[in-house]
Amino acid sequence: MLDQEIVLEAAVSNGRLIATRLNAKRARGIAGALAGQSIDRVAQHLASLFPLCGTAHAIAGLGAIESALGVAVSRAQAAFRDLLLLTEHAASVAWRILMDWPALVGEAPNVRRCAAIRRSSATIGAMAETWASIGGTTLRVARIGTSVEALASELAALFPEAADPALTWPGLEHALADGTSLPARVIEAARAMLDYGRHPQPLLTSQDDTWFAQRLRADPHFGDAPTLDGTPAEVGALAARRHPLVNEAMTYWAPTLATRLLAAALDAPALAVRLRSARAALTDDDPITHDTTRSGRGASVVETARGPLAYAIDVRDGVVSSLHSVAPTEWNFHPRGPFAMALAGAPPVADPLFAARLLAASFDPCVPFRIALTQDQLTADAEALCHA
Repeated sequence: MLDQEIVLEAAVSNGRLIATRLNAKRARGIAGALAGQSIDRVAQHLASLFPLCGTAHAIAGLGAIESALGVAVSRAQAAFRDLLLLTEHAASVAWRILMDWPALVGEAPNVRRCAAIRRSSATIGAMAETWASIGGTTLRVARIGTSVEALASELAALFPEAADPALTWPGLEHALADGTSLPARVIEAARAMLDYGRHPQPLLTSQDDTWFAQRLRADPHFGDAPTLDGTPAEVGALAARRHPLVNEAMTYWAPTLATRLLAAALDAPALAVRLRSARAALTDDDPITHDTTRSGRGASVVETARGPLAYAIDVRDGVVSSLHSVAPTEWNFHPRGPFAMALAGAPPVADPLFAARLLAASFDPCVPFRIALTQDQLTADAEALCHA
């Protein structure tokens, strides 16, 4: 488990939070730590290094290794891994809405409800305990359907104003105006700040593993500060547009703080639909054999709650000879990235510290985020800690 956090050092001036330093203490040295490791253990190592998104790291790493070895898993194995990614995404959404967001409106986190959803998520993965294996695992899916349906229902209930699959944009706007759920109240608080949260950087469109592999191999430090051909880009719920109403939100609200928070909240009902579809694709299956003595290079990219996670790996004689990766947080919290640019261009607001907390939450950092006020402005009340 890695000790990580993002610290924004800033000062309040004329209704704005002026950043003096954005210090991201993030995972470094993973490539060196896993070089020389047996390929059979890489996925397990990645899962343990990243407790909040370990499944995504393990599946991305596993996919890269299988690509290097020329191992093509069956549709059933791929479907089960997709389901695992969705269940981890579900746990992240639950944490975001039930643990992180309550503090933004002065409420206590809903620990019990969040724990129940995360238990449901973990139960699905436990049905195939050796899933993080090259070539797949033994799948017996008869019991999975009930657990998936329960998780889907719990997710839809997190944002009841948007639970109806037939909901239209006018209907959602009306529901938000009268809404009482926590997501509705957080989004309406952001709406009151109008254009707050806009930035000039592009949204990262979907890119395949080849695109990521080319950049990770050309520049070993690409993952530290990734760019879209030189320009930092935004990733996450707004860029992915996982719910169809996100497109309409972009049209009517523009890419503001409120739109970004809405896109994140809409992940809950969108995931409920995707979970049910993934369940329908599951079948019983058995792993395939593989030759670990082969050498090669491979890459893989998976979709996570916060954006794309990519790995490029070279293997030789059953061990990792090189490994490089890029995670979503490095995009959004790039020194010239979406968060920094949105903060720099933010208009004056009544409570700039609260607005900055909302802004950070909208980009959903996967590590603790803290605001430290400088110039003798730091008090016990002037720090924010939010992670999902």
